[in-house]
Amino acid sequence: MTSITSVTRAPRLSDEVARQLTAAIRSGEFAPGARLPSEKELAERFEVSRMVVREAMSRLKSDELVDTRQGLGAFVSAEPGKSLFRLEPDPAIVKDLHDIFQLRVAVEGAAAGLAAVRANRSELAAMRACLREMKVSVAGREDDIEADNRFHATIARASRNPYFDRFLTFLGANLHGAIAKARSNTAARHPSSVLAVQAEHEAVFAAIERRDAPAAEAAMRRHLSAAMERLGLGPFTGARS
Repeated sequence: MTSITSVTRAPRLSDEVARQLTAAIRSGEFAPGARLPSEKELAERFEVSRMVVREAMSRLKSDELVDTRQGLGAFVSAEPGKSLFRLEPDPAIVKDLHDIFQLRVAVEGAAAGLAAVRANRSELAAMRACLREMKVSVAGREDDIEADNRFHATIARASRNPYFDRFLTFLGANLHGAIAKARSNTAARHPSSVLAVQAEHEAVFAAIERRDAPAAEAAMRRHLSAAMERLGLGPFTGARS
């Protein structure tokens, strides 16, 4: 198990142990059906308590990566993680956020296009309310992240595709902390960026309001591509005009 390193420091040691074991399973270091080292062996290897190992194993079990057998131990599932989709971006790794933002560009662009066709009056009113909140913040040279998130969430709901809605809710929950921190730093360094963000949101809404699906999708893709640039994640080379 040379690819697994000792855990020395983490906000939650069990999360880090689970992350490293997950990586070992997905890389094939532990093949499907293989028995994992004992709780005692893992505790010694990771230099953590056995309670930490138990918590980590509980997470792997809930993620359907391992099966436990009474008196025998833990074994890698026959099809580990078949039904699992999890995002664990590391804010310190730019490529993690870059790749996930590429996913956002594709998914939210499509959602905006559908919203242009399917949004009802109530949803359009909710989008306008979010834009008004953001405009007040812009006047004070602030960045209203919560109103911004609600704007995007309303567009996802207006797509009338529950999978868009659920997936983008999931995506936002996983990225919220990393993006909020990056945006805060960007706003502090470049106060004018909040003006650009507001203009981009206005363009997305204008296209949705006039029921122009291609323009709504293009505007959302431009907005998120520009957001990548502002966050220091590099360009989205696949962006369409």
